[in-house]
Amino acid sequence: MKRLMCMFLMGLISAQTLKTALPQPKEPFVLTYYDIREDILLKTPHGKITVDFFINERGEVEDPVIKDTFNINLNEVVLDKLKETSYYPATQNGRPVRIKYTLPIVFK
Repeated sequence: MKRLMCMFLMGLISAQTLKTALPQPKEPFVLTYYDIREDILLKTPHGKITVDFFINERGEVEDPVIKDTFNINLNEVVLDKLKETSYYPATQNGRPVRIKYTLPIVFK
């Protein structure tokens, strides 16, 4: 039991000493009304879309997937715009790492 507790505490201490930084966008994600057809916006002008994706070591977006949407007609526009964005990658102990990211997009 003492060994198990000691291993648990060592793991906890080493996990706390890791220095991590979350990814930051190089430019803000902006989806304008010019990117979306007007007839789509008139049907459902407000709601929320949630997108899961990975940011690789170079800050590029990989494998975006729509997790929740209020209008399926907007999904393709959101995915195309998201693939154009780039990030400063997340780092762990000073080295860039791949990370899973969730982005909520709110239409008002």
